[in-house]
Amino acid sequence: MDLGAYAQIENLGKLMADNGIEVPRLRGIRWMGNEEPISEENIAKEAKDIGLYECESACESDFVWNPFCFSISEATRRLKHKYLIYDGRKIVDIRWSAVHGKKRKLFKYNMKMAKRRVEANLHVFNSYAGRKDILYIHARIGGGNWPYYRGEVEHQPWFILKVDDPFDSTYCDIYARITPDISKKEANDDERSE
Repeated sequence: MDLGAYAQIENLGKLMADNGIEVPRLRGIRWMGNEEPISEENIAKEAKDIGLYECESACESDFVWNPFCFSISEATRRLKHKYLIYDGRKIVDIRWSAVHGKKRKLFKYNMKMAKRRVEANLHVFNSYAGRKDILYIHARIGGGNWPYYRGEVEHQPWFILKVDDPFDSTYCDIYARITPDISKKEANDDERSE
């Protein structure tokens, strides 16, 4: 969930309505004219954090290191501390010397796939950062939800692109084109309010 975008629903909802944009299960909005590109360093950090979280989930899995079946127990706590390095409650790295065989392959795969998902998502964000004619819309229609909502979103004249959220694929980021005249008016209103 993008809390920064969630906080702007009320302020930017009128801009969406003025442009005829309706997105089901809306969870947040950002006007890309106010956004700055995310640094490569922050993208790499985000990718590592998500990969580590997925490795932790694998340690907590019930069935053959399946990250979709969780069990929180003393046994999984021991596994996490055997394979992962913590600073307090936060995972900071993997203890690669302790991870072997299939578990090592799984950890490397988790890290690689997290990096791909984060880079795909945030490079798209960076490509639109600063653009006054683009809205970023965060909605709970990503992943397996997308086929149910695709028709009512993807074929709209304002639709540009949809990218699944790298942390939770049930969310997605939708980029929408807005009328520049309306976005300029919105920018002027924002400046006056400051």
